Amino acid sequence: MNESLELLESHIVSRDGVYILPLELCYLWNSTLRGENGSSFDCLEHAPVLSETAATRAVVLAIMAIISFIGNFLTIISIATSRNGRRRRQQSWSAVYTLILHLSVSDVFVTLFCLAGEAAWSYTVSWNAGNAACKIFKYLQMFSLYLSTFTLVLIGLDRFIAVRYPIRAISAAKRCSSFVVGAYVLSLILSIPQLVIFHESTGPFYEEFRQCVTYGFYTEPWQEQLYTTFSFVCMFMLPLAILVASYVATIVTISQSDKMFRSESAADGQNGRNKLDFNRRRLIHRAKMKSFRISLVIVAAFIVWWTPYYAMMIIFMFLNPDKQLSEELQKAIFFFGMSNSLVNPLIYGAFHLWRPKKSGSTRSRRQQLAYSELQRNSTFEGRRDLLGASGRWIETAGKASANRVRSVRSPRRSLDQPFPNQKCSSG
Repeated sequence: MNESLELLESHIVSRDGVYILPLELCYLWNSTLRGENGSSFDCLEHAPVLSETAATRAVVLAIMAIISFIGNFLTIISIATSRNGRRRRQQSWSAVYTLILHLSVSDVFVTLFCLAGEAAWSYTVSWNAGNAACKIFKYLQMFSLYLSTFTLVLIGLDRFIAVRYPIRAISAAKRCSSFVVGAYVLSLILSIPQLVIFHESTGPFYEEFRQCVTYGFYTEPWQEQLYTTFSFVCMFMLPLAILVASYVATIVTISQSDKMFRSESAADGQNGRNKLDFNRRRLIHRAKMKSFRISLVIVAAFIVWWTPYYAMMIIFMFLNPDKQLSEELQKAIFFFGMSNSLVNPLIYGAFHLWRPKKSGSTRSRRQQLAYSELQRNSTFEGRRDLLGASGRWIETAGKASANRVRSVRSPRRSLDQPFPNQKCSSG
């Protein structure tokens, strides 16, 4: 009896004028004193501690964060180095490379605040950084996810404009920076609710345990559902609709240009037209076909990585399947969407930053020569280009001869680089 009382007294904690006992000792208290004064104690469970599963999750997230950071950092370095080289040679900087640069920057934010941040939080279990850090952390998480998604949408729109309206893409070059700034500003604005709804709160546990949660902010279930639906539409449904629409239109345009290209090629063979002119159109066609291939990868990656995340969010918000799915499965699916930042450097690096090996063959030299001519005559000096909307070839004044091509020195380039005067779009 005395030993039981001593054990109970050693575990009694007073918090805000309330006496607290661990849940497992409440039975001992009631059975020892036969329920006397039992109402003066709150019986609480122990706070969560680092489990083997949580430790494994923290390690996996940390590894993903390291790989993602290295991949995006190398992408940024590669683009910045390439840009500086072009500026020294007084060459242009296309929009797609600028957008990939900002996509990598946004993915670095996702890596730091979503992957690395969640890895550290999983390891510590509780939130130990204070209320202000809680709000800022959740704000930056949402900002990075919005920015990554919006930049992806800008890339899709840029590909659509470059393929369907190549002439209009030249005049749109000056607006590229404005669109990027708009993506940053919109992401900052849409993330503001995170500063309001998240706060540090003490959990109902025997030990002192704090978490960064929304608990206590919503007074009605529909309020949380409304905010979740708003985030779902702005971060997934609307961007996905724009991506699909822009890339479907791009694919249709490429299909039309492919038919026209084949007919033009056959006509050139029959009429014996200049080989340089044929190579120039072929390179334009190849650039457009690259947009066709990358469009499939972009949309597929976005759907594969984010659909499970938002499907799970909607299911748990509106259907409340607490008994059907485990908490660990929920977390695994939620973190799966964030891992998209790890895949983006691979996708865009493979399609935009890879350089084909130089070849000394006659065919390779002819391709380089033809593309140099294409670059010098891409805008004001005149060129043959494809109007995506009508599927017709047009020719402007100022056609250069093959002799001029041989007289002007031009650095060797990869065959899919942007035109020199198109600062914010590439064919």
